[in-house]
Amino acid sequence: MKKHLLTLSLLVLSVFGLTSTVKAQPFCQAGFTYAVGTTNPGGSVSVFFNDSSYTAGSAPTYSWTFSDGQASTLENPVITFGGTGVYVACLTISSQVQGFVCTSTFCDSIYINVLPPTCYSGFGWQQISPGVVTFSGLTQNNASWTWDFGDGTTGSGNNPVHTYLAPGTYNACLTVVTTAGQSCSSCQTVLVTGATTCNALFTANQVSGTTTFNFVNQSTATGILNQVWSFGDGSFDYSANPSHTYANGGLYNVCLTIYDSLAGCSDTYCDSIYINTLPGCYATFGYQTAPSGTAFYGPAQGNVSWAWDFGDGSIATGQNVNHVYTNPGTYTACLTVVNGAGQTCTACQVITITGSSACGSNFAIYPDTLTPHTYIAYNLAFGTGQMTYVWSWGDGTSSNTAYPSHTYAGPGVYTICLTITDATGCTNTTCYQFSLLRLTNAPITINVVNGTTGVNSSDLVSALNVAPNPATDALNAQFNISRETSVSFSISSITGQNVYNSETVNYAAGSHAQRLDISNLTKGIYILQIISNGSVKHQKVCEAIIWFLSGYPAPSNGGGFFLPILYSMQT
Repeated sequence: MKKHLLTLSLLVLSVFGLTSTVKAQPFCQAGFTYAVGTTNPGGSVSVFFNDSSYTAGSAPTYSWTFSDGQASTLENPVITFGGTGVYVACLTISSQVQGFVCTSTFCDSIYINVLPPTCYSGFGWQQISPGVVTFSGLTQNNASWTWDFGDGTTGSGNNPVHTYLAPGTYNACLTVVTTAGQSCSSCQTVLVTGATTCNALFTANQVSGTTTFNFVNQSTATGILNQVWSFGDGSFDYSANPSHTYANGGLYNVCLTIYDSLAGCSDTYCDSIYINTLPGCYATFGYQTAPSGTAFYGPAQGNVSWAWDFGDGSIATGQNVNHVYTNPGTYTACLTVVNGAGQTCTACQVITITGSSACGSNFAIYPDTLTPHTYIAYNLAFGTGQMTYVWSWGDGTSSNTAYPSHTYAGPGVYTICLTITDATGCTNTTCYQFSLLRLTNAPITINVVNGTTGVNSSDLVSALNVAPNPATDALNAQFNISRETSVSFSISSITGQNVYNSETVNYAAGSHAQRLDISNLTKGIYILQIISNGSVKHQKVCEAIIWFLSGYPAPSNGGGFFLPILYSMQT
């Protein structure tokens, strides 16, 4: 009695922000019913159409076409046909569904004063889950419905549900017998998909010396793959493996969304990339105050000379220097650098020196080479008597212990601050900017450990201080010994590998300083040991955490960090 044509198509438009995987199921399906009115004067007949479509989206559009040339965009139009006959009406709906446009068309024959066929075996089908298909006979007043599902099994009834054991295409047929004993059959090709999913994934590779990235699509799917790239700067691309050039440096969130047209699923994968475009001349510096002096750390960044003005009439040259202020007070320290291109620039900071009761809150953060997605923060704070600690992690949370552990939910740029107060009321705050950049969205943890500059195992060797720290070429170790003894120095990596041994020197009791040449060491974190060999049975070791930099470490695609000192305050 009725003829149906159902076409389902999904077109990729915009997929930014899609984060879930959609299983194979209908996104939209057109449908309608109609009622034939009475004959109008002149012989025309009005037909009332009623939309019965389904869509998982919102605000669908309607497009009606009729075999006599008429059309409408109303949801429920009334169409007047010229007179007796058989007409074909088609309804096409379009709707935005999870970032895609879903389009479905349904057609039916309109009989006006004409009897429909006495036997009709048309049917529809729909896969409702992997391997499971529901069938629907399109007429109700039959005596029987016999189904051949095309996989060697049969069924009966007007609306059976059948489970196919394997994905594939099957020729399903329906045979009906009317109450008058008439028999007719029809067949359709049924496409069955299994429990397939699609997984979006990509890698990003920066072209050396540029702001261009080559993206490699590593997604998996079973059918025809469509993709949309969002580069985080307002640009999009629809090719499989695009290249993209960023106009400016910074942190960008790149997302790849894929759609598998066979499995009917979609998935999105996002990751952060960082483009480091420091200015041509960079003079910002860091410093750390201590009773033994103030250590100043100049940036590398292609610079060839560093000139320091400490604000008390003293000057010095070199990338990393140590300066002792004779009196407490507030000083404006300035660094002037010249880079390899001959450019000159200057940066200044206000430094407060409080005298013998000075305190400091410095810390250093580096990757834990033994544990993935983990960083170690060395607490280098010092002060007089009992101290309180406040760690601000830059994500709205804080900790109040000396050696906490903190986990970040995902990549981002965070400002981490440590504020300490000692028993004299001296308060100091140091902050760093910490960029978590990894090509995964795994949580990242920072574990704070004791990084104080002197840990003594006896009173034979004591009061170990090292400066500058960080260092690049040379390190000055200051220490006290209680009686005459021989002393040597050893440096090892945080994994225990020995990288430096000094000669053994005999020292008298008192305070001493030793210059250590560390110019051959690569950038990293090391353990400094002083070993006194005054007694073979009683070897004495004093350790200090030290770290050597050649400029601040720059981010990399596989995960990295960036630690410029933002500010240091002491009150």
